[in-house]
Amino acid sequence: MTTDRHNEVSAPEHAELMGLIPWYVKGTLTPRENAVVKQHLAGCEICRREVSSCEALADHLPASTETWKPSPAHFADILAEVDKLEAASVTPETPPPVAAPGFFQRIGTWLSQTPSPVRWTLALETLAFAALALFVVLPLHLNPGAGGVFETLSNAETPATPRGVSIRLMFAEDMTTRELFELLKQAKAQIHQGPSVAGDYTVEVSAEDAVQSLATLRAHSKVRLAQPVESSSSDS
Repeated sequence: MTTDRHNEVSAPEHAELMGLIPWYVKGTLTPRENAVVKQHLAGCEICRREVSSCEALADHLPASTETWKPSPAHFADILAEVDKLEAASVTPETPPPVAAPGFFQRIGTWLSQTPSPVRWTLALETLAFAALALFVVLPLHLNPGAGGVFETLSNAETPATPRGVSIRLMFAEDMTTRELFELLKQAKAQIHQGPSVAGDYTVEVSAEDAVQSLATLRAHSKVRLAQPVESSSSDS
């Protein structure tokens, strides 16, 4: 086996050590490899010249530039932009539908926002309009002594004071006007007073239909209160 007389190593070993010289010059060898090459250079003139050549070549090469890294401020800006894009991509949640206020709730809100004198004036006008609407929409009672003639508010024989049984009613806030008219029609009842500021009504039914009318009113799902009103001594 041929050996290098300057360092007493075999030719393959010498070639391997010479191949490590560029990495030795660059300083990227492991500590063990670096020690082996350094020991070999102490006795090998050929490898020392190779080291000098590599160092001269390295001096003519441009200095390696440091890998670019974003600054903390730049990195924070990038994260802020990412947050904006994520926020823009999120579909806003549709708010749940709000149930429309019922007929009585709207009237109660409206009355509560008006001055007291105006409130009572409007209440009286509403009462008059409701009474007129009931006589137009609901089937009218026949006057037995008038040969089938309908009784109206203008009938001269209609007594000034109500006759029959009075019932105090309170309804659910979401009850509609149509539902109210249908219920009064089924119960054979007519509005006598109301709505009050509290939202209750007083209706009148005939004495012979009082039990059935009260049962019909109480059976409705949107009737919160159906209570007979005791007649005062002045009504007798």
